[in-house]
Amino acid sequence: MKSDYNPPVTRTLTLIYATSTGHTEFVVDTLQAALGKILPDLRIIKQRAEVSTSEDLEKSDILLLACGSWNTGNVEGQLQPHMHELLTVRAAEAELKGKPAAAIGLGDDRYYFTARAAEKLTEYLIERQATLLLPTLIIINDPFDQTAKIEAWAKEFATAVSKLPAVHFKT
Repeated sequence: MKSDYNPPVTRTLTLIYATSTGHTEFVVDTLQAALGKILPDLRIIKQRAEVSTSEDLEKSDILLLACGSWNTGNVEGQLQPHMHELLTVRAAEAELKGKPAAAIGLGDDRYYFTARAAEKLTEYLIERQATLLLPTLIIINDPFDQTAKIEAWAKEFATAVSKLPAVHFKT
């Protein structure tokens, strides 16, 4: 007798982030907690950019990149240095074609290029031919009072993930 039971597909999200002040980590932790409630079958691998490789970006079903904007080398609007090195050196040739992906960029409104990290992360994903699931989450200034915004984006992200065909996921 054939069973009609279809076990849930375990989805894997690799969440790679860079932080120096703790702001990005707060956003990532808030997002992870919200997604854990909304998508309990989603397996989330949270990893810092400084220890990540090209393979880490490629291996999971879904990729999320997160970092703040920096003013490195007296140039405003750069990626946090660890994320910059990951995306331009270690994962410059990552194969992300068709991979569902999203980004989170943080910034400070005291600078002209307020949250340029959001733009740079999105450009990287587009150049690598990833499939963007939804617009990038942009957090301006202190994130600690923006939990509702992060949780609302988590719901949108979860909806986008839920609509993906099972072919995107390993069983």
